[in-house]
Amino acid sequence: MTATIDQTDLYKRVVEHLDEDFLISAIQGALSIPSTSGEEEEVARYFLDLMKERNISAELQPVPESPMMGPSYNTIGRVKGTGGAPSLLFNGHMDHNPVSDGWSKDPFGGIIEDGWIYGFVHMKAADACYIAALDAVQRAGITLSGDVSIALVCGELRGGAGTRHALKQGLAADYFILGEPTELQLATCHSASRVVNIHVLGRSKHFATEDAPGMKGVNAVEQAARVIQALGPSHTPMKPRQEGGILSFEPKAGFEGLPQLNVGPIEGGIGRTYVKTRPALFPDVCTITVDFRIIPGMSRETLQDDLVRFLDGFREEEPEFKYEIEFTEDTFPVPFDAPMDSPVVKTIAEAHEMEHGTPPQWSQILRFAASDASPMQEAGITGLIYGPTGKYLSRPDEKCEIADFIAATRTYAYAIASICGARE
Repeated sequence: MTATIDQTDLYKRVVEHLDEDFLISAIQGALSIPSTSGEEEEVARYFLDLMKERNISAELQPVPESPMMGPSYNTIGRVKGTGGAPSLLFNGHMDHNPVSDGWSKDPFGGIIEDGWIYGFVHMKAADACYIAALDAVQRAGITLSGDVSIALVCGELRGGAGTRHALKQGLAADYFILGEPTELQLATCHSASRVVNIHVLGRSKHFATEDAPGMKGVNAVEQAARVIQALGPSHTPMKPRQEGGILSFEPKAGFEGLPQLNVGPIEGGIGRTYVKTRPALFPDVCTITVDFRIIPGMSRETLQDDLVRFLDGFREEEPEFKYEIEFTEDTFPVPFDAPMDSPVVKTIAEAHEMEHGTPPQWSQILRFAASDASPMQEAGITGLIYGPTGKYLSRPDEKCEIADFIAATRTYAYAIASICGARE
């Protein structure tokens, strides 16, 4: 005969069985392995071995080449429940940003100093937390009714390639937890990301020659500069069209400060290959890559219409202004917008309060991001984002406090046991 476990006792029990030495060692090992997008195989195999070592059934899942990146691998771990309770999915990406200049520590050294771990903790460290959390539940001798899956994925920074592939291959659950950095705050919404190439087209000529009749030279770079200025500053809330802005949208609670844009790479030159060896010639092509962070109610279609209207306006001053709009491979095209009172949110909030003594706050920063929460939501899985942050994310000397990883792992362990029907 089996019996349920009191929730307070359940929390104490999983916390007591957390192997903190294993957790820290697992994080250091993961941080020591370079794993930029498309280059995750080595760290995927590392996590595969960790799971098997801790009696978690695991497999390496090949991910085919996509328009955004080359072939790579996911690592999928599972512990089957006995049935009769919800299933839970932990998701985390293994790829990280390129190494920039300015590091004072070895970014792959797994260095621990004054209670901090240095390296690309976002988000391989949280990936290790999932494994340690499930290990703690098993070490506590708890029987689970619901299934638990851990999907450590490639290519999140390339449009969520790994998660999308895993979902197509049948990955499913009732609830998900995504340990992206939220400063251990709750997040149930964030923007979508639509990346657009605006190709401004001119007409080449030598700058020292006169225009031919009907063949006025047009410098595409100068025209593109006008477009950039008119788009407005990056990382600044945009106004709706009815208030003089360029985009059509209705403000939505939870998405304050959005939509926004960021002007990214700019490339100009002669022809579609941007030849730069003849600076005396007017460039006839200049491409501006813009990341638009949009909110519910906006779509590729509304953004396309707004950009056509915006760019057509330049012809009033320059009748020969020409352009093309190209949407890149969809990154995270749908905003994440989940219920704030779902069972998984309530469970994480409950665990957080037991761990920290105070209720968790709601994240005010993550809504500007985009993540694998979107494709999981599209697949019908309800969830939230909750994870440790640290300092200097995506900057030199990225690091996080060991205490935060331990706290997050305890919270995850309780969520597993509580949601998946822990029994004696």
